[in-house]
Amino acid sequence: MRVVGFRRSMFAAERERPRVTPIQSQGSLSPIYLIHDLAGHIDCYRDLASALGPDQPVYALRFLSDPQAFQSLEKLANSYLTDLRAFDPTGPYILGGFSFGGAVAFEMARQLEEIGKEVPLVVMIDAWIGVADRKLRSRDQLSILWEKTKEQGIPFLASKVRNKFVSSTQETLHLFLNLAGRIWRGLHLEPPSRVRLALLEKANLRLLRAYEPRVYRGPVLLAACSRKLDFLRKRDDHFFGWEVLAGQQFEICAVDAEHMSIMEEPAIREVAQRIQEKLTAPEVSLGPIALQGEGRESTNLN
Repeated sequence: MRVVGFRRSMFAAERERPRVTPIQSQGSLSPIYLIHDLAGHIDCYRDLASALGPDQPVYALRFLSDPQAFQSLEKLANSYLTDLRAFDPTGPYILGGFSFGGAVAFEMARQLEEIGKEVPLVVMIDAWIGVADRKLRSRDQLSILWEKTKEQGIPFLASKVRNKFVSSTQETLHLFLNLAGRIWRGLHLEPPSRVRLALLEKANLRLLRAYEPRVYRGPVLLAACSRKLDFLRKRDDHFFGWEVLAGQQFEICAVDAEHMSIMEEPAIREVAQRIQEKLTAPEVSLGPIALQGEGRESTNLN
């Protein structure tokens, strides 16, 4: 079916739905607002909402726009803030998100800080930024792989091979879907849902890679996969590329999980516990950066 102005028709029905969507609307605590992931999904937050308990309201911001509508992550965050403040004019705004959503939540908090709005906590779940997306040298990768294999044995090596196969398969599929998307756009046809998803991921990834965060002075919890932290430590990058926050109230919690399993049991329960501890802890003065994982160490980069 040929559709003139297919982008407008593709998202017209979605724009009629509210951006701020309840995951768990009941509870007496201040609500947590979570931003969709790279693919626009919000269902990934259901296990987190359950782990946080029945007294913690959880809402998610879904993706409703044309993937090409925003030229920067900053503009996307500003658009989301407009919708969030229309839903909740007063706050306080506890923000968070998985992967891409964590970076958007951080930028939303930074913009809220600029206008004097309270943000008790930003939760970034395995979130990264483009300036941190550097590859280790092959020799370093092999060294880490060998050490991990000696520690954990064949099951670890088998899991790495399996994950590499899955990753390669997904990359090939995305290349095909992106090509299909170009063809559909050229024909002015409304693309199938799988193609739309690939176009959205590509657009969001472009925003993420171009994003260069500015200083934010509020409290931040980064729940990061411990296995990925091993690679970052190897290249002396202990802060997931978020060193722009150095000197602020920034804590990293190492979680024993892979990127895609951190949002599932049992890992997500550990993330929920750290969120609850941060929200109930007395206010901490700005300055130290805590790295939690195997033991605890405090590092001040000032």
